[in-house]
Amino acid sequence: MRKRPLCAICVLFIVIQSLRVLFSGVEDMKATALESLAAEGVRVRVDGTVHRIERKEKVTAFYLKENAVSAAGREITESDILVYFPIEENNIEIKTGNVLRVTGEAQAFDPARNPGNFDQRGYYRRQGIHVLVWAEQIEVLSGETRWLRHQLARLREEWDRLLVRHLGGYYGGTMSAILLGEKNGLDPEMKTMYQKCGISHLLAISGLHMTFLGMGIYKMMRRLGCGFAPSGMAGVVLLILYSLMIGAGVSSLRALIMFLVRIGAEVTGRDYDLLTSLSLSAAVLCGWRPLYLTDAGFLLSYGAILGIALFEPVFSDLFGRGKAEGKVRRWILSGLCTSLAVNLMLLGPLLYFYYEIPPYSVLLNIVVIPLMPAAMGAGLAGSALALVWDAGGGAVLQVCRGVLAVYDLVCGWSSALPFSRIVAGKPEMWQLAMYYAALGIVFSLYVYQKERRMRRGVEKPCRVHGAACLLLTAAMILVCRGVCRDGFLPRDEIQAAVLDVGQGDCIHIRGPSADILIDGGSSDVSDPWTYRIGPWLLSRAADCLDYVFVTHGDQDHINGIREMLADQAFGVEVRNLVLPPREYHDEMLEELALTAAQNGTAVLLMEPGGQVTDGGLTVRCLAPSPDETLEPGNEASLVLEAVYEDFRMLLTGDVEGRGEEALVKSGSLESCSVLKAAHHGSENSGSEEFLEIVQPVVSVISAGRGNRYGHPHAETVRRLEHIGSRIYSTQENGALVIRTDGRRMWITGTVSGTS
Repeated sequence: MRKRPLCAICVLFIVIQSLRVLFSGVEDMKATALESLAAEGVRVRVDGTVHRIERKEKVTAFYLKENAVSAAGREITESDILVYFPIEENNIEIKTGNVLRVTGEAQAFDPARNPGNFDQRGYYRRQGIHVLVWAEQIEVLSGETRWLRHQLARLREEWDRLLVRHLGGYYGGTMSAILLGEKNGLDPEMKTMYQKCGISHLLAISGLHMTFLGMGIYKMMRRLGCGFAPSGMAGVVLLILYSLMIGAGVSSLRALIMFLVRIGAEVTGRDYDLLTSLSLSAAVLCGWRPLYLTDAGFLLSYGAILGIALFEPVFSDLFGRGKAEGKVRRWILSGLCTSLAVNLMLLGPLLYFYYEIPPYSVLLNIVVIPLMPAAMGAGLAGSALALVWDAGGGAVLQVCRGVLAVYDLVCGWSSALPFSRIVAGKPEMWQLAMYYAALGIVFSLYVYQKERRMRRGVEKPCRVHGAACLLLTAAMILVCRGVCRDGFLPRDEIQAAVLDVGQGDCIHIRGPSADILIDGGSSDVSDPWTYRIGPWLLSRAADCLDYVFVTHGDQDHINGIREMLADQAFGVEVRNLVLPPREYHDEMLEELALTAAQNGTAVLLMEPGGQVTDGGLTVRCLAPSPDETLEPGNEASLVLEAVYEDFRMLLTGDVEGRGEEALVKSGSLESCSVLKAAHHGSENSGSEEFLEIVQPVVSVISAGRGNRYGHPHAETVRRLEHIGSRIYSTQENGALVIRTDGRRMWITGTVSGTS
């Protein structure tokens, strides 16, 4: 076996860093002094130097370094701060290197408010940023600029405009993401399609880009007769400038460091070792930012190269790639071996961060990866030519359009195939450890058998052992998927999750064999399905909802459901949409029913007496009755009761006023274990008469933090406390997950922990 002492040292260092991160021994995991103040909301004055500028849809983002902060009568030093400044107020020109004085409100970043959601706090801490400042006023204290960074930023903006001008918003935005790492112009549907089909790596600046650029200039100069050193230096300088322009991410930094090692080996006449180069770059990045070890981009980037280094030779041996006849066959086998190796290695992080795997990505990547150099080459050549001959450059750029059109076509074909997505949910760490341990054992046995054959002088690969390893690997993937998914199915219990969707409502109930959703919307969170509800469901392996109940047509109850119904191809399937009686439909409910029907979802109406059963779980309708003369909206909300043995959960939508009075008179109310407080705890819901009947042991309130309505109202809270109900809100706890075996119940808050 080849000795790699440097590789071993780097791996040991990475293990030590991993233990530091695991046991919170990393400085960036601890709250800074300013972050502690910002958690309570505090006005600040920041003097800092602009390091980077990003143009977003509604704000301009300034990344400040070397910051002196005045807050709450204290003087604080903060190394990195992110500043958001509304675009309509940004009437001054700010450049990289300027020293700014920013006045505004400091805000701590949020952790994930629901399991499976984006962890904003973790994302920015990995970059060393702990605080966001919403700027009200910005003053330029020093006009000094960092000339190189400023010029590179201008180049990036102009290049982005050129691509969009010649290719249009859809394809131009895609090429801008591929070449410049500019994601703001990406079409959302295209981005989702790439992700669900397993080719979203094409939209990230990766080692392919760096190799294409760096090795391209290096080989070109070598062919022109330049020496190793100047050729290598030209490649290094180009990649450093390119990294500065795109705002170096983990993948590009990895590729840059590995390219430096490769050029160093070329110049000094030494052999280049992929594993040593990979481990050295990982050690450098982990030494700089230890929290990168928890970053999806880091794990996917390094996992892909590690998979190629370890497993691609094994699959090549198994399929006999080296002895294959014909260029086409060798090309296909090469792509297949590489794709299998990468997908096998990345199964863990893909499930952990994205909760699903696209099985056909193994075949898709055989097509899309070889075409990427053509798209990149045409993008670079066309952009350069457009500087001197706009029409000619635009014609060359049409090659990019053709390649991207092929990508859209193959993605459409693959997504239409059966089992195009396998949703397994978020695995536990022990499940990932078991998978990689089993993977290591299986392939170690194969390598051991191969070495035995080589010692005996047998060159022909043992296809029996190879096929057995391949079958065992496939079985491991299926078992991993099954173990993950089955772990979310309740055993002799049900789970009810009141999700934190801000100012809105969404409740997910998981029965013995059915998944049920009641409402799904928000008035203060953008795209609640995309960022709050969908990730929760996928992380719990819920790829199909049997019933989605909509209590009434207010936006804070239905806009997420509208998103979900329109996203059946790549989202969560909805079998039945259940609405109140037709007498209480408004325009919003009618439009929702039409959207459901157009996307293949059955539309059902429910009135008192109707019910849905799933094993021991029953969800029955208590109101509104078609005989009542109620106004569509809050007072005509669908009121449901979920019953599981002795456990009762009353789900009241936004019912209030005459609707609540009719409910009390109906005689259908009983005492309950859990009350989902109506209308986010407003003053006009939950009357004393109503509460005296239902006597909830626990009351759950779904409301947005700092909402402009003042929910929950102090009087409503007082009434709930008066009857002895324990009160939990999504404002303080994030998502509230209630588990019950029919007699006992357990409540877990995502932010606050277990109660």
